[in-house]
Amino acid sequence: MWRGVLILSGLLFAVWVPVACSDGDGPTTDAGLDAGDSVDAGLDAGDDAGPGADQAARVVDTAAIYLEECKAFNLRCEGAHADDPLCGACQLRIRYRADVCSPERPCDDLFLFWAAVHCDLEGFAEMSDEILAAQPGFVTACVQPIYPGEILPGSLGAPERDEAVMDSLFQSLRPGGDLAVWNGENLLMGGCSMGATRYPVVAARYEQDALWLGSRKTAVCMSDGVVNIGRQDRFVGEGTGPSCAGRHRRIVHAYTVVQPVPGHACQDSPQGQCACDPAHVHIPYAGDCAEGDCVSFDSIVVEENGDFVFSDGVTAGDFAVPHWKLITEGGFWADDLDKRCENDVVDGVPFAGFCQLLDADDAHHCVHESFPDALHCSHYSAKINELCINWFMTL
Repeated sequence: MWRGVLILSGLLFAVWVPVACSDGDGPTTDAGLDAGDSVDAGLDAGDDAGPGADQAARVVDTAAIYLEECKAFNLRCEGAHADDPLCGACQLRIRYRADVCSPERPCDDLFLFWAAVHCDLEGFAEMSDEILAAQPGFVTACVQPIYPGEILPGSLGAPERDEAVMDSLFQSLRPGGDLAVWNGENLLMGGCSMGATRYPVVAARYEQDALWLGSRKTAVCMSDGVVNIGRQDRFVGEGTGPSCAGRHRRIVHAYTVVQPVPGHACQDSPQGQCACDPAHVHIPYAGDCAEGDCVSFDSIVVEENGDFVFSDGVTAGDFAVPHWKLITEGGFWADDLDKRCENDVVDGVPFAGFCQLLDADDAHHCVHESFPDALHCSHYSAKINELCINWFMTL
């Protein structure tokens, strides 16, 4: 079992991977294609995979593909990634059953996963294998507009980064593209944590999501996204678990100009150091966040008198996708400050409120499911077919 590692800017090149889709094991990394290699090179490598390979259930896996054009947009590479030549590049990855989906017989369904970290992590490959084993007629893809290591607000660079990665993906998959294995009919978007944060924020604040639709059916099934920055900042800032300080520091660093005070309660932060403080010191990014406060811009729902409402400038009509399923996990530990950041990680209350607001609109439908005993993203990742794919097939 092998797959090629591909680091390119430009066109997509397919890698043929012999996989027994029912085993659920992620592929291991071996020698990859060079940037100048063609699709035929990948075909030959897969055909010579050796005895015992399952030639009937071959999976095309492009590995991570990086788009250099994204470096032209706002970026901030710091710490261990300060000298990373890939920092600032968008990435995508595609996996599908070559014996089922082809340019001659493009498939109807695409599962598009917005990565929380990186498309080459085995979690995506394992999730893809689960889907392809149960639904061989799906094409699966992963996108990540922000390279891991960048400390950025969810909206930073949007919609330019998102446009670049989505355009490249759709151009390759649709008829006439490099792969041409998806006919463009049905699209299901997934993601968890940061992967369930970026799409809702971009969809709320920009019009580009109207272009990211299937011609017949489009839906979203995501878990534990952050749709209110201040409340998330307070959630991790008040936690006492070992990872709380680091999680809180990332929020403060992304949204303010000063460092957080370790162990403080956000509502008491001096000099407006926290994103949850009404007097926080925000960072304006030229061309992004409506030329101003990214905390308010990325908080697409706000709390009023114990209920959530859409933020200023946001309505249900801003979301082009009509069908939503939003999942929250880990709520059992929300009140346990020692375990909050390790097991819960994301305050699920605003995400559930977001679902209620969508469902109250006649043109939208949203189902909320809560798994309070499940660790952050764990149930979603393990039950992707049960939670999302099966639901999508009934729409």
